[in-house]
Amino acid sequence: MVVESNCEIPENLFYYIDGKNTVWAKQESPDTILVGITDIAQTMAGKVVKVRIKKKGTKVEKGKPVATMESGKWAGPVPAPVSGEVVDVNGEVEKSPVLVNRDPYGNGWLVRMKITNPEEIKQLYTGAQAVQKLKELVAAEKISCKRL
Repeated sequence: MVVESNCEIPENLFYYIDGKNTVWAKQESPDTILVGITDIAQTMAGKVVKVRIKKKGTKVEKGKPVATMESGKWAGPVPAPVSGEVVDVNGEVEKSPVLVNRDPYGNGWLVRMKITNPEEIKQLYTGAQAVQKLKELVAAEKISCKRL
């Protein structure tokens, strides 16, 4: 785990980084991933007050919304890191959206997806490359992470 400006960056995850939109993916099996937003993303959003997650069975293209979130200062999509099908949703986050802020890499996960194109996982950032890219975002946005 790398910590940059109080932001946790687990090195064992895959990251979809598109501008300020940062999503993590944890590979659970060759064709299944768990998806959530990064510590950096939850800090930039502020206190999350609403989460809408796509229903089980929904097919999502890479980069298209797998969920939407609202906070006091932001509302927007959470992009799918790879193309696939939503096979499980975290209903706890829909009931208590602040879980995303309190535990973005644990209880704040959003969806479990079945990957339709395994090649796409190789296109995500991981390890030192991910850490470097996320450190650059932290510096550019002058972010200091905090949990609620």
